[in-house]
Amino acid sequence: MRENRGLITMQEYKTRSERKKAEAMKQLPNIVDEQMDILNQESPVALESPLVEIEPEEDSGNDKIVQGTFWMTFGSIFSRLLGALYVIPWNAMLGGGKEFGNALFAVGYTPYQLFLSIGTAGFPSAISKQIAHYNAKKQYQAGQTLFKKTALFMIGTGVVSALLMWVLAPLIAAYSPSGSVEDSTLVIRSLAPALLVVPVMSLIRGYFQGFQDMVPSAITQVVEQIVRVAYMLLATFMVMRVFSGSVPVAVAHSTFAAFVGALASLLMLMWYYQKHMKKYRPLFEASTTTVTVDTGSAIKEMIREAIPFIVVGSGITFGKFIDQFTFEPFMLAATELDKITIGELYGIFSFQADKLIMIIISLAVGLAATSIPLLVENYIKQDQLVLGNQIRKIFELFTFVMFPAALGMMVVARPIYSLFYGVSEFTPVAVNLLQIASVMSIILGAFTITTSILQSFGKHKIAILYLGVGLVVKLVIQYPLIRIFETAGTLYATSIGFLVTTILCIIYIYKLVPFNVRGTAKNLGIISLITGWMVATAHITHILLSTFLTSDRKITALLMVLIIAAAGGLVYIYLGLKTRVADEVLGARISGLRNRLKTK
Repeated sequence: MRENRGLITMQEYKTRSERKKAEAMKQLPNIVDEQMDILNQESPVALESPLVEIEPEEDSGNDKIVQGTFWMTFGSIFSRLLGALYVIPWNAMLGGGKEFGNALFAVGYTPYQLFLSIGTAGFPSAISKQIAHYNAKKQYQAGQTLFKKTALFMIGTGVVSALLMWVLAPLIAAYSPSGSVEDSTLVIRSLAPALLVVPVMSLIRGYFQGFQDMVPSAITQVVEQIVRVAYMLLATFMVMRVFSGSVPVAVAHSTFAAFVGALASLLMLMWYYQKHMKKYRPLFEASTTTVTVDTGSAIKEMIREAIPFIVVGSGITFGKFIDQFTFEPFMLAATELDKITIGELYGIFSFQADKLIMIIISLAVGLAATSIPLLVENYIKQDQLVLGNQIRKIFELFTFVMFPAALGMMVVARPIYSLFYGVSEFTPVAVNLLQIASVMSIILGAFTITTSILQSFGKHKIAILYLGVGLVVKLVIQYPLIRIFETAGTLYATSIGFLVTTILCIIYIYKLVPFNVRGTAKNLGIISLITGWMVATAHITHILLSTFLTSDRKITALLMVLIIAAAGGLVYIYLGLKTRVADEVLGARISGLRNRLKTK
């Protein structure tokens, strides 16, 4: 084949080039979708397709993107913080049964996330792209027709997903580390009603995003979380304090809150849709061209495009599924612990630690992911130099944010765990698991970034293959590591499995687009060095504070977290400016901060 490269005609060359550009262009609306799915992994609903340009050549389009990014960021951060803070009063109301309740919650939400992926199947992001496509051609009525027909299909997928989850609940519960099949079945089934609402609700959000209107998505996400948490806390209070009920019943109401929040969001989206129709009806009626929409073909195309993103985007969830089905039998075989204790340990790492580390994973991935869509543009142009520089910047930005966030949480693991979950007999083990999980979050974040880069280049099969390799590695080493390290072995197995996937992805990315490894390594070394100084400062501050403050009380634990974070953060910012690595990663605008701080 090499000998024939120079014999193709100019027409053949142009045809191949155009085909390659078209294939790459298809990926653009989907890249940030996967990132938003990760960012909202803990929420009952993942937002899709935050950036889809209808008319990029207009200045107003850029304004919409800036405004949309603000609203999406606001909605995501608010939802994430609220989703973490509610555990403080919720665990307090569960009392001595909080570890058992956390385990039940995790047992329900892991399969829910997977069935949610099946129920939505990437259609919200796909409809966003299709709506933007028809709007760009002024064929508004065609987009409206496709949206309505797809909504009916989404209702069907929601029903199927809900029925599957309801029917399979006893089977999933039987292999879950919760201590009681009946209790686990109750919690899993309490999440099934949400699957009836979430798919069509997500589709409507995608519809608005196709019009570059991010406000309904962001506002309804906030409303959804507020209503969900309010119902969860009220129901738990009534069950535990008023009626003296059981922990499983309280948890079942807490997970059922996903349906209540989604329903409130859906009703608000319908209100937004009515306002939208009044505004855009003249455009629908004056569509320039009448187009016949082949709904069947469009849905098939959506499924074909969505499946790779669903598989790779659910990679961390697949890892959690391995834990859910193997942790109990492996722990029973490797230790002398009983099922109840094993279930409580499962809740500590799969719910308590996971909920905290997902905050920093979301922050780091969100910051780095803003640069990824630019890769597609330069991939289309085949600008290898610019493309290599952008990949390097993504890695450096990710490291610059993730290292201090993850290792900082490792240092304050004891006070931050006490702040969120209080003190119990499991606290020493839980703190150790949170420290390990904090370091593991760097690997999970890197996995998300590298697989996203591969998919932005259309290398879906490679990304899925490498994910499969990492999951197999995790499954194979899970039991030996549990036998050696007990509960921590699960986190070590996850770290090693996803590290293998990440390394394979980086190697393949370098083969596709060689980037400056030496320059990248230099900046990563500097970032690691100043992170080390930050960790040392934070650790010393922690030791000094511990001499006269205790982390067993929530108020003093909060005070310790704030002081330690401030001390470590100031050192990191100062050294980042002093070494000028902040300029390398964040750009020239950081010089303004240096001038204000008088750092040369």
